[in-house]
Amino acid sequence: MNKQNSRAALLPLAFAIIAPGTFAQPATDGPSLILEEVTVTARRREEGLQSAPIAISAFTGDSLAYRGATKLTDIASFVPSLTLENNPAFGGSSNSAAIFLRGVGQKDFLPTTEPGVGMYLDGVYIARSVGGILDLLDIEQLEVLRGPQGTLFGRNTIGGAINITTIKPDPSGDLEGDISTAVGTDNRFNLTGSVMIPLSDTFAARASFASFKQDGHVERTDGTDLGDDDTLTGRVAFAWLPSDRLRVDISADATRDRENGPAMELLGIDFTDLSQLNGLVASVPPPQAFIHNVTTAALGPGMPCAATDAAGNGVTSNPASANCYDNRYVGRDGDNQGTAPTKSDTDILGLSATVEYEYSDTLTLKSITAWRDLESEFARDGDHSPHRISQFYDNLEQEQFTQELQLLGNGSNFNWILGAYYFSEDGNNENELDFTISNFRSGGGFDNEAWAAFAQFTLDISEQLHLTVGGRYTDETKMFQPDQVIYENYYAGISGQVPPGNPLAALDAPFLQAGSLILPNIEKEIEISEFTPMANLSFDVSDDVMLYATYSEGFKSGGFTQRVFPPVVAGFTAPPGTPDIDLIPTYEPEFVTVYELGFKSTLMDGKVRVNGAVFHTDYEDLQVQVFNSVAPVTENIGEASINGFELEVQAAPGNGWLIEGSFSYLDAQYDEIETNLTLIGKNFEFERVPETSGSLGVSKEFALTDAGIVVIRVDWSFRDDTYNDAYNTELLKTDAYDLWGASARWTNNNGDLTATLSGRNLTDEEYLVTGVYGTAFQSFEGSFDRGQQWLLELRQSF
Repeated sequence: MNKQNSRAALLPLAFAIIAPGTFAQPATDGPSLILEEVTVTARRREEGLQSAPIAISAFTGDSLAYRGATKLTDIASFVPSLTLENNPAFGGSSNSAAIFLRGVGQKDFLPTTEPGVGMYLDGVYIARSVGGILDLLDIEQLEVLRGPQGTLFGRNTIGGAINITTIKPDPSGDLEGDISTAVGTDNRFNLTGSVMIPLSDTFAARASFASFKQDGHVERTDGTDLGDDDTLTGRVAFAWLPSDRLRVDISADATRDRENGPAMELLGIDFTDLSQLNGLVASVPPPQAFIHNVTTAALGPGMPCAATDAAGNGVTSNPASANCYDNRYVGRDGDNQGTAPTKSDTDILGLSATVEYEYSDTLTLKSITAWRDLESEFARDGDHSPHRISQFYDNLEQEQFTQELQLLGNGSNFNWILGAYYFSEDGNNENELDFTISNFRSGGGFDNEAWAAFAQFTLDISEQLHLTVGGRYTDETKMFQPDQVIYENYYAGISGQVPPGNPLAALDAPFLQAGSLILPNIEKEIEISEFTPMANLSFDVSDDVMLYATYSEGFKSGGFTQRVFPPVVAGFTAPPGTPDIDLIPTYEPEFVTVYELGFKSTLMDGKVRVNGAVFHTDYEDLQVQVFNSVAPVTENIGEASINGFELEVQAAPGNGWLIEGSFSYLDAQYDEIETNLTLIGKNFEFERVPETSGSLGVSKEFALTDAGIVVIRVDWSFRDDTYNDAYNTELLKTDAYDLWGASARWTNNNGDLTATLSGRNLTDEEYLVTGVYGTAFQSFEGSFDRGQQWLLELRQSF
């Protein structure tokens, strides 16, 4: 049976399960509890999921566990229109979140480039994507808000927001906790635990911890396993309720990652001399692999690498010479022949304080104060060989402070929120690059500050008709100070060794010599001010069906092009007399306007929930990563439009059955594009945006009388073809794939002991998770899924 037929067969299967009269087992409570009305805070106040007229997927910690989700990346298989990957890009971080919602997002981790989907932890914005693949530990609720959240969430939520809420201590509760251990594929070993301690009638504490370990699944020739996991994380929270109207929550979280780096492999090598790019890019990049093969290797010890054909392009293999960078290093077999340092170390520390005071029954004041610190060091061998073609090292330090004030009010037929927000961050990102032609330092220091004021009002025009309007004014100041210098030019003096007119002489240019600055070492500042409005009209057709229409705008901040090579020098690579401040390149913000129609429905006496939305997105000043010389840069390349449809279904028909499904369709296309200097065609597909994706999960609970409860679950998901770069490189294309998973969970009658056996990717589907290609580096790289995995977990509660 082919994939299309197998997918089609799943739909009638689901309806057959829902059909009445097909159940023989007695009903239990699990599915009904999952389908109970979920309380969400997407609009900064508590309301039912089915009452919120927005496109949102919400999951409690229990429902995430029911699906077997343990990491943030796991939710991408069942949330419509979501792409969430661990993507190292050109760095070596093994914990870098690339998030796209409805085709809008960002894959790069640089601190001078902003994410397109905002991530919030207990109301605190997490600015950097490094460290963003969170472990789902002690989660009370996770919400995925689709579409721009430019009013209440604001900063860089042009595609949407992921809002995570952790479990809070409860002074009125009892002493309780749990501990679990799990073993699985590739020596996986997890240990987690939590405890809640009521210290008085008004004060309580909660602590949680986790250790995650697993071997990698790509082996280097030096024995280093790539793609491993070695994480320690913990959280301590305190709650103080001195009165019925005042609550104070204080928490601290810490994470320590010590890993070998991402499981990247070499998929191919571009052996051309790149001369075909003449007139198509700003400056034809020096082809690192080609230059290595025709010069560096030829001048080295041993047999020369005779790696040129009659046209001057490299041959694909020359096994007679150990000096060649060729296809002997290419493979999809879990091997990596890199020799340069590889590591991924990350330390994260966060502190937050939330104070909520109910001034009256109709007025509440809330303050969220937070500080976060990120230190990360990562490196990898981008050519995956013993040669020096492209080797990367990053040291990223970032510190941020946020303060938000909210004033919430409500009346007989309206509610409102007024707010103010402050954000500041500073840090440094040092990039050490060692390429065929040069060894140099890129990066620099950054210092960003943002202020915002926002308001949103909801008026009940009648019992059935509700109008919400809102707006946010944001003012940002961003600073970047390059600290970039050439350490060594490996071709210094070659102009005297080659005939006149030989293109290699250009590598001996005066601005490419050791000690030359790549960008001026001065501060450059940009300012950005934007107003983002929103209007929403909802109509309650009945108590169980609601329709809504939304108009919303969002923007993602502009920034600086941090990666630059060759140097930008007036009179050489820039017009003579160009002021130093103008040599530091920047790019503008990008904007979206979204028109959305949606519905929410609860049917069959609450046993079935069906939600859906259709939307149209106008995309302006689109930011895309392109190559117009050696370094990858972000540029505004034009306009685009995205049309889409989303559907989510949940059903608990009784007798212990639960059926969950989702589907999304995205049609993303460029309307206007600067094809000059980008090499991106108007008919190209968006990167990392599948046209269709979907999921189906079916579970059944069985009551074993005195022996407890068993839940059997099967999950299936699929994603269409996607490209991993804006150039639609075929070698980096992720073909359409289906994933199957299953689990069996037993819980004793007391509910305090649980054993779970689960499997993921049961058919051992091989698919590319992420890929990268740098024109100048000439190496096609990718990371594949680990493959079939099993996990056995035992959890004890008390």
